[in-house]
Amino acid sequence: MSKKAKAEIADESAVIITDAVLAENQAKLDSYEKSIRAAQERRRKVIIESKLYTYDKLSQLYGGAEGQKLLDAVTVEHTLIGKLTASGMTYEQIGELADDSSADADNSFDESDADKYGKQMSFSETDHSYSE
Repeated sequence: MSKKAKAEIADESAVIITDAVLAENQAKLDSYEKSIRAAQERRRKVIIESKLYTYDKLSQLYGGAEGQKLLDAVTVEHTLIGKLTASGMTYEQIGELADDSSADADNSFDESDADKYGKQMSFSETDHSYSE
C-alpha cells in the first residue's frame, strides 16, 4: 500500500472516529437538554403550587376575598404601608398600630369619648388647650 493510500485510509478513519465522537457528544447534549426541560417543567409546577398556596393564604387572611377584590385589598394595604414608612414609621410601629386598631374594630364613638377628647377635637379659634 502506498503512502498516499495509507494517508487516505488514516484520514477516513479520523473522519469516522470524529463523526462517532461528534454523534456521541450530540447524543449527550440531547439527553442533557431533555433533562433540563424536564427539570424546568418540575420547577414550573412547584412555582405554580407555591403561588396557589400563597393566593389561598392571602384570600383567607383577607376574609375570603378573591380575584380583583383580593388584589385591591392587598394593593391598598401595600400603598398605606408605603405611605406610613415614607412618613418615618417603622414596621414595628405599623404593626402596633394595626394591633391597636383591631381592638377598636367597630370604630364606635360614644359620649364618654366625646367627654374625654372634646377639647382636643374642637377647632375653635379661642380654644388653645395645647398652648402653654
